[in-house]
Amino acid sequence: MLLGLSGMNQDSQISFEAIDSSQAGDGGVENGALLSRLCEAMFYEDADDLASVRDDVIEIAGAEVLVDAVAVSANFYMMTRIADGTGTPLDAGTVEPSAEIRELVGVNNFTSRR
Repeated sequence: MLLGLSGMNQDSQISFEAIDSSQAGDGGVENGALLSRLCEAMFYEDADDLASVRDDVIEIAGAEVLVDAVAVSANFYMMTRIADGTGTPLDAGTVEPSAEIRELVGVNNFTSRR
């Protein structure tokens, strides 16, 4: 699935396939495969892998990118925990437009979806 992105300083095409695995490419995002590896290492909590990919991110993209990526990840984790903990449903205006993306990234299979 490709999505046109007109952002703060870029016009590009991004792909959600890279969400499944760092082996799926960069998703059209600068250093996308590397950032996907970082997310995987944080998710699986493998200390050796995390140290290795952390060093790679610093070397390839810079310490600022590492800090930003970890902060974004932590924020999403926090928001998801709050929504799950309070039983916050997906708002009605988001259900239909997000159906394809939710299916693609596997959100519908999360335990909290029940």
